[in-house]
Amino acid sequence: MKSFVVNRYGRLIFPFNFFPELDFSIFESLEQFAAVIRRDFEEKAPSETDIVARLEGGLHRRRYELLRDLALNLFWVNRYAMTMYDKRPTRWRDVPRRRDDVFLPVFTPWDGAGLVARIEAGYRALSPTWDEGTEDKVFRILLDVFRHKKGAGAELPAIKPTVPESLADPRNLTYHLLAYDPDYPGYSYADIVECFHRVPELEALSRQAMVLHNQYRWDRGQTRLTEVGELAPDDFVVVFHPRTEEVLHFIRRVKGNRRGRARRPT
Repeated sequence: MKSFVVNRYGRLIFPFNFFPELDFSIFESLEQFAAVIRRDFEEKAPSETDIVARLEGGLHRRRYELLRDLALNLFWVNRYAMTMYDKRPTRWRDVPRRRDDVFLPVFTPWDGAGLVARIEAGYRALSPTWDEGTEDKVFRILLDVFRHKKGAGAELPAIKPTVPESLADPRNLTYHLLAYDPDYPGYSYADIVECFHRVPELEALSRQAMVLHNQYRWDRGQTRLTEVGELAPDDFVVVFHPRTEEVLHFIRRVKGNRRGRARRPT
């Protein structure tokens, strides 16, 4: 990916800010990778409870501050998906069962309904910062992603279980799409790069909202967690594939190190 592009409005855009790319060839251990993730995602992002505390404590004076915190939190929740994996909705009967390069994530249930209601009420009570219409549009996207995410975020591992690893415990919960439309609308690279707003901060937030929408390119209201042992052949699940060969090599290196290196024969 280019380090920067100039869009049709003459704006200098740094795609890395919205499409994070890491050089996985330099990571020898999960700890090295985790240190970069902490620096680039975790240290910048408030937790869900932090957001509500700031909102109800009066630290968010206008809507932009809340929108910024929501976007940072959701980028952190997607820190591994954005840097390591492509999400592909797949019919359960078509999911490979024995490959080491296909992953089926497992989730711990998260009940965020109360936090969502408090965030929504808090947003309505705040004054617009620059542009009420744009801020409302960004908020609708961010809140919908936040409302329907299936985990809080902290519990998510970088290396997802393979399909046989997930199936080892039939009670493991994974993403189940109750309805899947392969033509579900999303945003193209050009849509994101060519986004324009007279206020740079809102332009950046709009791009972040588009990227986050694309992370869940299906009807988010038609999703649930289902035990892997209860999946029917025609059910759609969300399978994770490594974004690049370097990511797959990194996963194999880390898993190999966990098992330990074979001793040389004497």
